[in-house]
Amino acid sequence: MKNESLIFQKSRRDFKLSNKVWPKRFFDPSNREDIQEYKYFLENDRWRVNCPFILEWPHLTMTDMIRTQLINHYIDEMIKDAK
Repeated sequence: MKNESLIFQKSRRDFKLSNKVWPKRFFDPSNREDIQEYKYFLENDRWRVNCPFILEWPHLTMTDMIRTQLINHYIDEMIKDAK
């Protein structure tokens, strides 16, 4: 029993979570900076520091959400240009 509590105490010290809060924002497909951030992710399979975007419902993954928003944005732009 004593050994188990020592192991638990040691593991609690070894695996502390960071308290740092990363600023998050909604992805904006018309914002050049947001698109560049997504491009960096696609090329490097990682975010520069941490994912800067908020995952919106009903999407399950960030990449699916961004892809859907980009497609919707550019389809709307194409329709506006066609009129």
